[in-house]
Amino acid sequence: MRIEVVPTVEEIRSDQIRKRVVIVIDVLRAASTIVTALERGFSTVLPVETIGQAQALHTPGCLLAGERHCRKIAEFDYNNSPTQIAAHPSSGHPLILTTTNGTRAIQKAEKAVSVLIGCFLNATACISHALEQHHDITLYCAGTRSEFALEDGLAAGMMITVAEKKLSQIELCDLGQALKASYLHVADRLAEVLPQTTTGKRLVQHRFVDDLTYCSQVDRCRLVPYVKERRILPHLVS
Repeated sequence: MRIEVVPTVEEIRSDQIRKRVVIVIDVLRAASTIVTALERGFSTVLPVETIGQAQALHTPGCLLAGERHCRKIAEFDYNNSPTQIAAHPSSGHPLILTTTNGTRAIQKAEKAVSVLIGCFLNATACISHALEQHHDITLYCAGTRSEFALEDGLAAGMMITVAEKKLSQIELCDLGQALKASYLHVADRLAEVLPQTTTGKRLVQHRFVDDLTYCSQVDRCRLVPYVKERRILPHLVS
């Protein structure tokens, strides 16, 4: 089995999607928001690329969440904030989500055998579920503003570390080797590292420190979001 890592939303190739399981990683914050929303009881998350698409899908009972460059979209219910979503009363309603990078990455990966959503909150469950499908795996980092995001790379490194413990015969790309080493170097201090990343500094400026602390939690849940017919649904790993 081979695991490859794609560093930004723009860089994925068709051969890294076809006949593969793709895990979309956007730690700060789309993947963390999606995991949290499904854990809180939202029936589904509808990822869309544009604000107009989100508004067109909106019906009574749906909630809207999204951001552009960290700022909540006017007239939306929530920012792309897992702590805001975590505070929402449990409900069976759908959540429509649009973000700068994460939702775009999900759409670009749609032709994969399976598309999963991963972050630190569900890293072990997510890579375990991917391994069970017996296909090569692409860890697809969303990045930030067309650049590599360290927090996504560290989450990819953690998933690689877990995968190698579960399966001895794994072939890694060079980037995967580097990210595994990076993760192991900072594994015990993620809460300190995330605020120092490019995205983390931006979130600190916008007063989303609570989101940084929340998103640095490792294996908080066993829920793995997966994409089906352009909707994101929950799968609970036993």
